[in-house]
Amino acid sequence: MRFFALRIRLLATAILITGLVAIASPAADLPVAADTLVLIVVDGLRPEALKQAKVPVIDGFIKRGASTMKAQTVSPSLTLPAVTSMLTGLPPQQHGIIWNDYEPMRGYVKAPTVFEIASFAAGKLAAMFLNKEKLLHIAKPDRGLILQVCSMTEPGCNAQKIATAVIAAYKTATEGKPSVFLIHFADPDTAGHEKGWMSKPYLQAVEATDRAIGTLVKGFQQLGLYKNMAFIITTDHGGHDKTHGTDSADDMTVPWIAAGPGIKSGYVIKRPVSIIDTPSTMLRALGIVDYFVEWNSQTVEEIFTEVVTPDHPSVGGNPTR
Repeated sequence: MRFFALRIRLLATAILITGLVAIASPAADLPVAADTLVLIVVDGLRPEALKQAKVPVIDGFIKRGASTMKAQTVSPSLTLPAVTSMLTGLPPQQHGIIWNDYEPMRGYVKAPTVFEIASFAAGKLAAMFLNKEKLLHIAKPDRGLILQVCSMTEPGCNAQKIATAVIAAYKTATEGKPSVFLIHFADPDTAGHEKGWMSKPYLQAVEATDRAIGTLVKGFQQLGLYKNMAFIITTDHGGHDKTHGTDSADDMTVPWIAAGPGIKSGYVIKRPVSIIDTPSTMLRALGIVDYFVEWNSQTVEEIFTEVVTPDHPSVGGNPTR
C-alpha cells in the first residue's frame, strides 16, 4: 500500500497573486462563526442514495443544518474539474482544469483557492486528505498545508482509513494546527463504476462512508473541536449506470449540506445552489467576509442565522445567494 504525507511550509508572509486576488483588512468579527471548517466530498454521491441507504450521521447533519438535494455540479461532471471548481469558485472553462487524470507535467491550478484566501485573510492553515491522486493538481505548494493521499487504487485506502488518518494527523501536527479541511472519500464512486450507481454495492459504499464521517465526528469531539466546527458535505457529481460526466440530471444533481455555528437548523435551502458557491460559503461560515477575489462563487447567505454584508464583497457579482 502506498500512503504518503507531505508537509508544505508557508514560503512567505505576504504573497501576491497578480491580477487574481487581493486581500483587504478583515471585517469585524461575526456574532457567530466557526473556528474550523470541514469540507467533505463524498465522490459520486447521488441525492437518492441518502434516502435509500442507512446514513444516520449525514441525516444528523441535515437535521441540525441547512441542505438541498437539488444542487448542481459543473459540466463536465467529472471529479477533477468539479472539485477544482468547488475550491476556486470558477467553472472549469475559467479555472482551466478540464482534464480528469493525474498529469504532473500540467502543474497546479493557477486560480487562487479558498485555502489560500483563508490563509491570507485570516491566517488559517489547511489540511487535505485525498482519495485520488489527480486531486494533487489543486494542492498548491505555496502555503502551510498538511497533505495526505491514500490512493483508491491501493489496497486498504478506504473511507475509514482516511477518517482515522485525519484525526491522527491533527494530533501529531507540530507546526500549527489546521482549521480548514478538505476530506475526500471515493468509495461510492468506485462502487458506482464497478457495480452501477444505486446498486446494492454502491449503497453499501455510501453507508461505509457515513460510518467514516461518524469516525471524524467522534475524533473531533474527543479533541474538543466539534462544538465550534462547521461542516459542508457535498459531492463532485452523481452518476448513472456505471458512468458519469454527462449533463443528465443523474450526473448533475447533487446534495449540498451545511451545519455548524451560525447556520440554521433543519432548514431546506430555497434558492438554487451550485458547487461553485461552496468556497464563498466556507469563508462566510468562518467569519471571513472582507476580501477581494475574481470568482463566480456566491455565498448561500440564507442558511445563516444572521445576515452580514461585507465591506468589500467578492469581485464578479453579488456575493450572496
